[in-house]
Amino acid sequence: MITIAIANAKGGVAKTTTALCVSSYLADQGYRTLLLDFDPQANASKSFLELGIGEVVEAPTMYDVLYNFIMEKRTNIIKNAIRPVRENLSILAATLRMEQFKDMVKVHARRPLEVLRALVKPIEKDYDYLVIDCPADLSVYVENALELADYVLCPTTYDLYGIDGLSLMVPTIAEIKGDDFENYSILYTLFNARATKIQAKLKEYADMLEELNKVLPFQVPMDQSIKNSQADSLDLMTSKTYRNTNARRAYEKLGEHILEKWR
Repeated sequence: MITIAIANAKGGVAKTTTALCVSSYLADQGYRTLLLDFDPQANASKSFLELGIGEVVEAPTMYDVLYNFIMEKRTNIIKNAIRPVRENLSILAATLRMEQFKDMVKVHARRPLEVLRALVKPIEKDYDYLVIDCPADLSVYVENALELADYVLCPTTYDLYGIDGLSLMVPTIAEIKGDDFENYSILYTLFNARATKIQAKLKEYADMLEELNKVLPFQVPMDQSIKNSQADSLDLMTSKTYRNTNARRAYEKLGEHILEKWR
């Protein structure tokens, strides 16, 4: 099972959209794919499970999996918490209750950074790809996802907030994976070629990532289809409505890139 962590320390960079599209693309190519929603905001879960405003994900969720493992020393609940979305695609859903459990992981787990690795061990032969939608922070959940990941994908906007998030994320990757870890990429999202003003210091950092060949050679453009698909509860990657959109084509390129490198 190949694990892909999708992470940025700042929100609003299309992180969850990227996780949804990558998972959907891999499943449509015939690969058994599990999306693990590790973000207490649970937006990926609400999207794939087609929940309306105010609706919450019913148990068991990732919260129950964490609680049973850390407090009850049980690992077998994870299979019961996985829900099918469609052929080749399943989700391990999140819930807001996970937010209060971040500190409990550090306090009660014997090896706080290896909790996720232990949790997914019983299912690692059931899936070809595990895609993790991380919260927009540097919490113990993100650290666990990075520790487990074979490949880290960092979506970011080309602006102050996005690049600032990267400046926090990239050193964290090195801290968790080691300075010699090279398997991470930067994906520019919500990209508007006409609006590329950026402070000199941030541009310097972005240029450095370019020189290291960490920036993918394509961008996900600012495209209304992303917001429309979310509003209509439609899968951007499978709905005929969005077949010819620029955003979908960009995410197809991303999927092709991942399969070329991690098939």
